Amino acid sequence: MSQENLLSQVAQLVQSELAPMVQDIDQKGVYPETFMRKLGEIGGYQSLGTREEGGNDLGLSSQIKVIAEVGKVCGSTAFSVWCQSACAWYLHKTPNAAVRERHLANVLQGKVLAGTGMSNTVKHLAGIEDHALQATPTDGGYMVNGVLPWVSNLGDTHIWANTAQTSNGYVMFITGAQRDGVTLNPCPEFCALEGTRTFALKFENVFVPNEDVLAQPEQFGDFIKSIKTGFILLQVGIGAGIVSGSLNDIELANVSHGEVNFYLDNQIDELQSRFDTVLAKTEKLANETWAGQTSLLETLETRLAASELCLDAAQSAALHAGAKGYLLRSPVQRRQREAMFVAIVTPSIKHLKKEILDLEFTGEFSI
Repeated sequence: MSQENLLSQVAQLVQSELAPMVQDIDQKGVYPETFMRKLGEIGGYQSLGTREEGGNDLGLSSQIKVIAEVGKVCGSTAFSVWCQSACAWYLHKTPNAAVRERHLANVLQGKVLAGTGMSNTVKHLAGIEDHALQATPTDGGYMVNGVLPWVSNLGDTHIWANTAQTSNGYVMFITGAQRDGVTLNPCPEFCALEGTRTFALKFENVFVPNEDVLAQPEQFGDFIKSIKTGFILLQVGIGAGIVSGSLNDIELANVSHGEVNFYLDNQIDELQSRFDTVLAKTEKLANETWAGQTSLLETLETRLAASELCLDAAQSAALHAGAKGYLLRSPVQRRQREAMFVAIVTPSIKHLKKEILDLEFTGEFSI
C-alpha cells in the first residue's frame, strides 16, 4: 500500500465514521472504539512495523500523517491514535523478540488496542517528578507495585507500556487490565479529551513475565534513547491535525468577515508558513529516526514549535470566527481546548524548554 492510498482511506474513514461522533466524543466522553478498530483494519497503525512484523513498512513519517488526518476532525481521537502508535513504536524498537512477536502484529492491525503509560517516566528522567512504579525481580520476571495517574486509551482488553524502577535501574514492559492486581480507576473530569479512556492505574503485586519485558535494566538506557524521538515526533501529528482544522476554520470565517478579520494578528498566510516549516522539519526528523539516526535537540525544538503554533492557530481561529466560535457546538472552541492539551501533555511546553536548555548546557541525554 502506498502512503497516498493509505491517507486517502484514512480520510474517508474519518469522514464517514468519526466526524458524526465528534460532539459526543467531546461533550459526552464517548470513546470511539469501533473507529479505532476500523482504523487498524485499513492499515492506520501499520506504518510503524515492517511487513515481516505485520506492518506496511511506510515508516514514522507516514504514521504522523495518519494521526494528523484524524486530528483534522477530532484532536481527542488523534491522541488515542497516538497512544496506539506509541505502543507499536516501542514494540517495533524493542531488542527482545519475545515481546515483539507476542504483541506487535495485533497492535499494528488494531486487533488489540493499546496505550502508553510513559509520561511519568519521561518526566522522571528529566528530573521533574519521582518515579511512580516500583519493581522487584522474581522468578521469571518482576513484581510491580504503585499508582500511576493519567494513562490513556485503556480498556478491559487493552494493553499498554509502563516502566518501573528497580534497585539497579528501570524495567519497561507490556501489561494489561486483565492482569491480576491491576486496577483502572477513573480520573477527575477533564475540560476536553474525555473520550480517550484515561485512568489512574493501581498495581498491587502485579507479575510481569520476562516475555513481556520491552527492556531489562541493562538495556533500558539504549532503549529509551532509541524510542524517545519517535515518541515525541508522533505527537506532532496531533498538533498538525488541530492546526489544519484551525486554518480551515479561518478560511471559512473569512468568507463572510474577511475585511474586518484583516486586522487580527496571526493571519492565515503567516500561520501556514510556520506550519510548512514545522511539517518539513518533522518529516526530515521522522525519516532520520526511522533509519535509526536521532537528533533529540532538534526534535524537542520542533515539538515546541508545533505546540506554540497549535495554540496560536486555535486562538486565531476563535478570534476569526467571533461569536459563532463561542457556541458550544463550534469546532473552534473545541480546538482551543484540544490545542491546550497539546501544550501540556508530556512533554509539555515547560518540560520541553527545560530539556532543551539542559541538553544545550550538558550536550548529554538524561537517563
